[in-house]
Amino acid sequence: MVINDLKTACAQCNGSGRSAGITSMGISQINPSGICPHCKGRGFLLTELGEDLVNLLRPFVEEMIAEAAPAEAAAPKVEEEQDED
Repeated sequence: MVINDLKTACAQCNGSGRSAGITSMGISQINPSGICPHCKGRGFLLTELGEDLVNLLRPFVEEMIAEAAPAEAAAPKVEEEQDED
């Protein structure tokens, strides 16, 4: 398996991730952000095999991240002193 089996270059931006304009409902518009809306600026799209691999590995990666993240300790509550007049 090679990387080309998992992803393909975006046809709308030709793999650059940038797009000067977008066409919506037959009307051309300026793209102010410059990011390709089709590939979200990545320059590539996942193939079906790539999506399957990502979906397979996502739970394992999320679990590893959760284990590596420091446990959030509950901060002790500090009661403010109220002035009695």
